Amino acid sequence: MTRVHGDTSALKPSQARALAKLGDRTIPPDLVVGPALARDLLDLGRILNRRIGLYVDRRGRIQGVILGSAHAFDLPEFKRVRGTHGRLRGVRLVATQLADAPISDEDRADLLKLRFDLLAVLSDSPAGPQARIAHLAPGRDGAVAVRTLRRIPISVLERLATGTLDPAEAARWADQPAPLGPFLGRLDDELAAAAARTTAEGGATRAVALFVHGGGPAAEARRAELEALARTAGVELVEVVEQRRPHPDPRTFLGRGRLRAAFMRALELDADLLVCDPELTPSQARAIAESTDLKVIDRTMLILDIFAKHARTAEGKLQVELAQLRHSMPFLVGRGTMMSRLAGGIGGRGPGETKLEIDRRRARKRIADLERKLATIARRRAQRRRNRTRHDVPVVAIVGYTNAGKSTLLNTLTGSSVLAEDKLFATLDPTVRRVRFPRDRDVLLLDTVGFIRNLPPDLRRAFAATLEEIRDADLVLHVVDARDPDRDQQMETVRTILAELEADTVPSILVFNKMDTVPPDLAEALAARFPEASFVQATDRRSTRSLVARIEDFLWSQDRLAKVGEVPPSPHEQHRGTGDQRGSGTNGDAAAEAGAAEHEGQPYLDARVGRRADPDHGSRGLEIRGAVGDEGRRIERDRIDVGQTGHGAREVEPAGAEIDVGGPHGESDEGEEAAEP
Repeated sequence: MTRVHGDTSALKPSQARALAKLGDRTIPPDLVVGPALARDLLDLGRILNRRIGLYVDRRGRIQGVILGSAHAFDLPEFKRVRGTHGRLRGVRLVATQLADAPISDEDRADLLKLRFDLLAVLSDSPAGPQARIAHLAPGRDGAVAVRTLRRIPISVLERLATGTLDPAEAARWADQPAPLGPFLGRLDDELAAAAARTTAEGGATRAVALFVHGGGPAAEARRAELEALARTAGVELVEVVEQRRPHPDPRTFLGRGRLRAAFMRALELDADLLVCDPELTPSQARAIAESTDLKVIDRTMLILDIFAKHARTAEGKLQVELAQLRHSMPFLVGRGTMMSRLAGGIGGRGPGETKLEIDRRRARKRIADLERKLATIARRRAQRRRNRTRHDVPVVAIVGYTNAGKSTLLNTLTGSSVLAEDKLFATLDPTVRRVRFPRDRDVLLLDTVGFIRNLPPDLRRAFAATLEEIRDADLVLHVVDARDPDRDQQMETVRTILAELEADTVPSILVFNKMDTVPPDLAEALAARFPEASFVQATDRRSTRSLVARIEDFLWSQDRLAKVGEVPPSPHEQHRGTGDQRGSGTNGDAAAEAGAAEHEGQPYLDARVGRRADPDHGSRGLEIRGAVGDEGRRIERDRIDVGQTGHGAREVEPAGAEIDVGGPHGESDEGEEAAEP
């Protein structure tokens, strides 16, 4: 006899045997259910006052018997799952109900979740047993719809399957699954074709978002940001289920009814992931997972997944792993005493650690290891910062909201090729590039990870060593996406995070980026509202000239030099000869001063190349002075002085020729990556 799934403790032995014997019955392959079996199911269900269900495979063999309550089933788990995207399970569910009523939402959810071939709900009528049949069918936009058919007498269904029904009468029931075999074959083909189209179009993980908000423009910005995060993580949000309320439900996030509707919609859309915004508590995550049997994540988990995907360096991977472990620890909790470390033993001895406790202990040990490694990295970073301070190398940190264009600006200013994409958190690992400004000054440009509203605390703690670089910078470039309608809130978010990092006292320049995509009237409004800001198109070097000039003016203004001391001369300046050793004498220095005065207020170059004292032939070298030209990196030779050259003198190009200066410098600073020359 077949084992019965369900609570049979209240049944009489004869009732339990009758229930188990149902599993020995068979059904013709082309028939949903036979009239005799339908009658026996309904009679036994009425006696027990409970629902009875049968799992039937495509050969007509009964695979299992289920005993539910008066209104619902507790379906068993399937060990061998055939029902996947684009395929049916190969098993149908035939179930009774005590009253003649439409198919319930719970039964429809079981049909969608378990992907049965079909669901036949039996009930009694004056004319005999009847069935309401529902099955899956391709829907719109890759969804899977539940198609519910008209109720049909079981006797008519049998005659339709055997071909003994009058043709005119048969035409009325043309949508019914009879004969069953050909019907399921056509249905398999339709679902497989729809699944193939969906895979060809996307292929990403399909998810439904659960979004709780208080309304207003801020809610629209949060929703757009959630959709952008999902795209970056490779998740396709097929639908966003919104609920307007001050705070999420403390138990189920959404209300129970709304959560059930969202679950049904997720099943219809063939989504296997729920993404929640705002963040979930551990109890909410468990409640949603238990009631939906779907994977559940929140906004923080989505961000951590993006960080894990984009981490490239060893340090970045350590930081992301630490943040993930810290965030997951509260979710590693048991339910009552069943998951306790000591529960269950006589007198409280306990059987030892459970799997859950082992996981928590290993997580704590790994967190301690990661914290030690990151502390070592933090000490190295602090030493590099001290070295910069000792050598008076100024640091300019580029900060801003995620996807504001920080890496693109770094690439344009330094000529490097840092990864820059139109995605959130495309840059995770901080990048330092050395660039030589006009006047032979070296600057370190620091590209940082983008900020985002409600930055997860675990993430901020894990990236503390990286974010401290901003606090010790000499200047901050606050990059803003000018085209984003939520720019004001994003600017406020960046200011708040800088204040939390104690970096709000660092001098900053507000830089509006992507101005090529901004309408003229908006550009004028931004210029009037932020007169001290710089407006650039980070992909166009010419648009950054004024920004470069502002950076240089700030870093080497007279007031700043008086405070921090003159930037030390370059090595070749330290070893150059005195005025009477040069062919130009002291007039060369006077000319340099005159040239600097003449070009006051604009980037100016005063480079002396290859000058050295030669005991046999005097001194020789090349002196170049001039203002930066139109391209920002090319100058015109205003003056060339050649001293005593002696033997081996080389010809010098005539004055007026153009040479390439400035841009990235090939040296690295204390292990930091330098821009390619």
